[in-house]
Amino acid sequence: MKILYSLMLLCLALGAGAARAEGWTVKARVVNGKETYWHAQASPVGKQASFAGRPQMRGGGPARELILHTYLHAPEDGLLRLDYQVELAGAQKARPPFQAQGKVLLRPGKPVLAAAAGGWKFIVELQGTAEGKARGRAGGTLETSLKCGRVSYPATFSYLPDEQYSAVLYSGSGDEPRRFMVGLLPNGSALDGTFLLQYTVLLKEGRETLAEGQGELPLVPGGGRRAAPAGDCVFSARALR
Repeated sequence: MKILYSLMLLCLALGAGAARAEGWTVKARVVNGKETYWHAQASPVGKQASFAGRPQMRGGGPARELILHTYLHAPEDGLLRLDYQVELAGAQKARPPFQAQGKVLLRPGKPVLAAAAGGWKFIVELQGTAEGKARGRAGGTLETSLKCGRVSYPATFSYLPDEQYSAVLYSGSGDEPRRFMVGLLPNGSALDGTFLLQYTVLLKEGRETLAEGQGELPLVPGGGRRAAPAGDCVFSARALR
């Protein structure tokens, strides 16, 4: 009887653990000023969750289409890594005003600014109950900017080492829209915290390339901004703690 009772308790514990693993919801918001587009979707650990359609919205902005792909990894030290791809489409679906992809560490119940570019912000929140307190450290923040004269194109990511990040923006109308793209790969850090940020950046208007560059910048979390030329423009980046 004791053995049977122990097996029953074990099965109940495994079932509860599985339920907790399946019980996560990712709430994603894309914000620009007063415009907010949001969607919440169940995101079981180890499975991709996807959405394509009209999101919830508020703030009086135009109706848009949202494409969202998420993949939630198993908890480690109370934090969960989320892989994401997000796209917000406008009237011309071939020219979405905002696209981003990357990875972010989430603490349940705490919204995180995963990516931002050109006035758009992608904010994610993991809803669910974690076992115990979070002991792990959340990722850092990368701030970048492409400056061309008086015009600048900022992009910010919550980042993890050795993971890739990117953002694409379309602006303007007519036959020659402006397209901005930035891709980042922060390498692992040395003992003193220094790491190399690999980057590629592109700015085009129609078929004309206004700025283009790629290379590496040595960064230190909490240190100053480093810059490099990108055609007639300047690309700069810094890492925040």
